[in-house]
Amino acid sequence: MQSLFDDTKNSLFRLLCQIVNEICAGGKFTRKEILRRIFALPEFIYLEAPEKVREEEIVDALFNFDGDGFAVVPTEKKFSLPISDTECSWLRAVLADEETAFLLPADFRKKLLACLANCPPLYEKNLWRKLRSEQNSAARKNFFVNLSIIVEALRRRRKVFVDGQSVSPCRLEYDLSADKYFLIAWREEARTIEKMPVEGFDTVELSGKQIPDDTDERLENFYSAHVAEVSLEVQNTRNAVERCFALFSSFDKKARLQDDGTCVLTISYSLLDEEEILEKILSLGATVTITAPESIRERIRQRFIEINNLYE
Repeated sequence: MQSLFDDTKNSLFRLLCQIVNEICAGGKFTRKEILRRIFALPEFIYLEAPEKVREEEIVDALFNFDGDGFAVVPTEKKFSLPISDTECSWLRAVLADEETAFLLPADFRKKLLACLANCPPLYEKNLWRKLRSEQNSAARKNFFVNLSIIVEALRRRRKVFVDGQSVSPCRLEYDLSADKYFLIAWREEARTIEKMPVEGFDTVELSGKQIPDDTDERLENFYSAHVAEVSLEVQNTRNAVERCFALFSSFDKKARLQDDGTCVLTISYSLLDEEEILEKILSLGATVTITAPESIRERIRQRFIEINNLYE
């Protein structure tokens, strides 16, 4: 249990786990003492304090209290942890955004919005808007229709026809920095896993056939067998080191800072993500040197040759 709470990286739940263990070992705590330990967490001292009412409700949901006022860990109790006002507002904002409508069936989304109708808005719309690349409304609508069909196929484990070609969807990935969606799919004819940008699809149709039972296993085997590394030497100029860590934040990596401030970075990635890796390296420009492997160095050289030819 403690390992589970540690994995959440949430100090409140780690503390609650510790208190439960102490009670099971014979410790005695009143409701006031438990709350005092919670409110001593850094979140309540140094940061913007969460809603204290919610923490009180969590304690009452997790513990019973005996006649002397000491906490008892119930062996049989249904837990229903309360959701905070901020979480309700965030959920309402996500559900109300037409660009996330593909995540849920329309009727279920409508019911959830009705339940959250009285929640305060997460932000004022006149103070915030999302900038996007130019794209006509018809193309945007088609894009989100395609996303909805892909999500439905994943939910029902069905094949889809992408521009007339049958594939078995494995997962849908979203690149936050690039604001792009990618479909990871198994192509039976080619016997391979592909990563396809959803914005490049003209049509997506739901198939009547189920995906093969071993699709998930094939995906995991593919990832295990197609892992690569690239090593970079990043100069400590123009915030290049900070930008490098931000660009590759979602990838496993090892870093070593040298005496001159240069950072040596080794990044592990799936070959499905190699194009993304190349684009991120190119964006760092002259501040980065690829030290290995030679195949990536050569691909970057070819990119520069292609770019140079455009301007000759």
